[in-house]
Amino acid sequence: MVSLYIKNINEISLNELNISKLSPYRREKFERLKDEKSKRQSLAAGLMLNEYISDKEIKLNEYGKPYADGVYFNIAHSGNYVILAVSDKAEVGCDIEELKTCEFERMGKVVFTDNEMNELRASTDKRDKFFEFWTKKEAFIKCIGEGFHFPVKSLDLSGGKAHTVYNNKKLFFKEYMLSGYKIMLCSEDTEYNRNWS
Repeated sequence: MVSLYIKNINEISLNELNISKLSPYRREKFERLKDEKSKRQSLAAGLMLNEYISDKEIKLNEYGKPYADGVYFNIAHSGNYVILAVSDKAEVGCDIEELKTCEFERMGKVVFTDNEMNELRASTDKRDKFFEFWTKKEAFIKCIGEGFHFPVKSLDLSGGKAHTVYNNKKLFFKEYMLSGYKIMLCSEDTEYNRNWS
């Protein structure tokens, strides 16, 4: 089962007690950050890892994706939220994006296929369509553990696809909305547990 956890960074205090709970790796990362929002995001991620992956040693794969023996997880953040997706059965990738306005077509051309661009142009809600494709691609590349080393423009998610196949594995997408944010999960695991009200 994929469990999804979420924290509002405005509920996290930047006090020394919380900071002292971070692993040496997370604390070093935290200390390098300059602005308060990034520090809050990093601290929230570290505290969530402590709470839900506490007894596991976290390592990095060759592309920099964190993993731990016997548990699969992924972290994402945007705006005021940090999410953590955890599975005991299969790799998982997640993304969260604040639904802001941007130059959707110009940005889409960088990572979207021709079919996806056609859908984006034809959509009556360009913002929603853009973030549907964007979060699916981000969750997918994080699930497979390659990040942007994978040629995302080769992944066609047009037509409202609820899954894709990669290396003979069927990877499913699960979408959630959270007041101005789109959340996307990607995993072989098809059971989901959302842990917020």
